[in-house]
Amino acid sequence: MCGIVGIIGGKPVSRLVYHSLLAIQHRGQSSAGKLTYDGNIHVTKDAGLVRDVFNEVKKIETPGNAGVGHTRYSTAGMDDMNSLKRNAQPEYLVNPFIAAVHNGNIFNPYDVARKTNRKPRTDCDIQWLLLSMADNLYKKELDVDIIFEACKNVMNDVKGSYSALFLADSGENPFLFAMTDPHKIRPLVLGKFNGMYCLTSETRVFKKINFEYVKDIPGGSVVIIDENGNIYEKQLIKKREKPCMFEFVYFAKPDTRINNRSIHNVRVEIGRLLAKEHPVKADIVVPVPESGRRYATGFSRESGIPLEEGLMKDKDERSFIQQTQESRDKVVEGGLSYIRSVLGGKRVVLVDDSIVRGTNIRKLVRGVRGAGAKEIHIRIGCPPLIAPCYLGIDMRSRKEFIARGPDGEIKTCEKIAEEIGADSLGYISIEGLKRAIGFDICLGCIDFPGGYPSEMQKDVLTFFKKDGEGMRAYEHV
Repeated sequence: MCGIVGIIGGKPVSRLVYHSLLAIQHRGQSSAGKLTYDGNIHVTKDAGLVRDVFNEVKKIETPGNAGVGHTRYSTAGMDDMNSLKRNAQPEYLVNPFIAAVHNGNIFNPYDVARKTNRKPRTDCDIQWLLLSMADNLYKKELDVDIIFEACKNVMNDVKGSYSALFLADSGENPFLFAMTDPHKIRPLVLGKFNGMYCLTSETRVFKKINFEYVKDIPGGSVVIIDENGNIYEKQLIKKREKPCMFEFVYFAKPDTRINNRSIHNVRVEIGRLLAKEHPVKADIVVPVPESGRRYATGFSRESGIPLEEGLMKDKDERSFIQQTQESRDKVVEGGLSYIRSVLGGKRVVLVDDSIVRGTNIRKLVRGVRGAGAKEIHIRIGCPPLIAPCYLGIDMRSRKEFIARGPDGEIKTCEKIAEEIGADSLGYISIEGLKRAIGFDICLGCIDFPGGYPSEMQKDVLTFFKKDGEGMRAYEHV
């Protein structure tokens, strides 16, 4: 899961790309980068947060009326500092000139590698989109038809999820173009302002840079924009869209819309249904900040139990997308304070978005108990996660999931509640989640393998059989 942005028009775009990256920082915290183009390539990228990477004005303001940017959440390659630096995006080639950023996961790298003589410069799966696209554009004078043909060939070669942006040189007029996988697993939206156009991961970007939302890009589509604001679009492959359920549950910010569905409203509705599915006698509903706030609002409204702020967040980092268990632990340990005057002597419903490894929830229960809570009832806005995601969420191994036992069995809520020290535990049902979101979604990590698109199920079963610790299953030869 990453954040991507591309902007093109008749004016310099560098500062707009920078501010867009700040708006999608939550989608990836391991590295950041941007590239602008004016006949010359101006690129800055490194491991770290956006503000750390772009710590000088000369890095923020670079020439060019077209540019792309990226915030990375690693789903390929190693997680040490040198690897995070090396795998930062955007990536580019000079023969032909083409730059690319990607949100998603290509899970057949070895198939693509056998079809190209080009050698990847990094371990990141952006290489398989970039090299394949470069092969198709090599020694060709770019025009709209050539780009459409190249994208169709790339779509036929790669497997997985991708909302990808490319910047290519046509001589006098660069093209910015986008490509989405047929099931539109990862979001991509188009906005405009005064002859300039922006393609990005979340609609919240448009509010930050004062652009107007135009549309969500359909699955299997290619959108091409030139510097004069001409737009060309084709849906090359049409299949049933299945956006990732975790976008709605965790990744997207509440002020974003996906396929015209408000993330805020979806999460409130999940909380409401959660209260109906798992009622409990309690004194207060307490959200885990900030991830549980909307769910707790819905739970409180439906149950009639008052909402109280019993936990206070000290810093704005996301524990789940930290690259190592050690860094996750540090975020959890250093990020929350417990308000004894709110929690003391109370029967508490503690509401959060999801439980993956159990890193957060064990410490939260311990902290709430330590602040004097009499009972702790956990309510979760995502069904139990039971299988790795192979489409862009970094859940590497089935052994990571607290909901799956050592012999592969799915644990009961009572068993998990005992392990985390809670008095009770309730997850939203799969049916409740689907009802709240309102359209078909990818459910592979909670309904395995049937929740994946049908043509991917054979592949993911193969990955699951190779599952282990260390490398991700799709990275094994």
